[in-house]
Amino acid sequence: GVLWPRLAARGRLFWRDLHAVSGFWGSALLLLMLLSGMTWTGFWGKQYADLWNRFPVAMWNDVPKSDQQARELNHAHRQTVPWAVENTPMPQSGAHAEHAGHHTLSSQPAAPNVGVQQVEDIATARQVEPGYSITLPTTADGVFTVAVFADDPRNDATLHVDQYTGKVLADVRWQDYSPVARATELGVMLHEGKMFGPLNQIVIALMCLMILLGSVSGLVMWWKRRPEGGLGVPPLRHDLPRWKTAVVVMLALGLVFPLVGVSMVLMWVLDNLMVRRARLAAQA
Repeated sequence: GVLWPRLAARGRLFWRDLHAVSGFWGSALLLLMLLSGMTWTGFWGKQYADLWNRFPVAMWNDVPKSDQQARELNHAHRQTVPWAVENTPMPQSGAHAEHAGHHTLSSQPAAPNVGVQQVEDIATARQVEPGYSITLPTTADGVFTVAVFADDPRNDATLHVDQYTGKVLADVRWQDYSPVARATELGVMLHEGKMFGPLNQIVIALMCLMILLGSVSGLVMWWKRRPEGGLGVPPLRHDLPRWKTAVVVMLALGLVFPLVGVSMVLMWVLDNLMVRRARLAAQA
């Protein structure tokens, strides 16, 4: 009669410890992945880039600039230029630079005097890492863009070449990035599992397994603590040592990531409505 309660108690401790350990380490790694992934998002990532992704204005003083940014070369299915240069202005080819803002000329088709082979020779001469892409100009004042979004961000390169003269109008490399841009680019490669190759991918796989293990162990703990004969929520304990700290962390995350905050408020409202409805049903 005593053996079964002891085994049950040990089982609860096992699932509790398993949940705590896998949840702690898995969440720490997951937070790193989330933060590095948030920089690509359409809402939060754009605000982050507008705030931190800056280059010295002097870099573009002698370059004829258009009203477009390099981010327009990136698409949902393809990352052409690195994140760090998305906010940089697109230069204009010299023959039409004086017509900046004139939509009639900027809408005319490109007629480059420079060939793709010459652009490749420029990339080779400037020691751009192999695997780069070449984006062709589409308008009369457009430029060739040579870009490599390298697995190791230290090999990133973005070059804009005048389509008429072959002059390199801009050459942006790792050494030009700000500290925040460098940290972000490193985070992107870690997030994609490219920075350290297989080792990076193994760490991400272990993180996913820990998150799954934490979720499964949490489900088991809930099943053991659920109300007798029902599927409700176990009674809330207020004697836990750090529950107030957890609430503060949740509120901070809701402020830093507004969409997360909106989802938490929504769940709070729904939960309160359901609880109120259950109480009214019980009273009736």
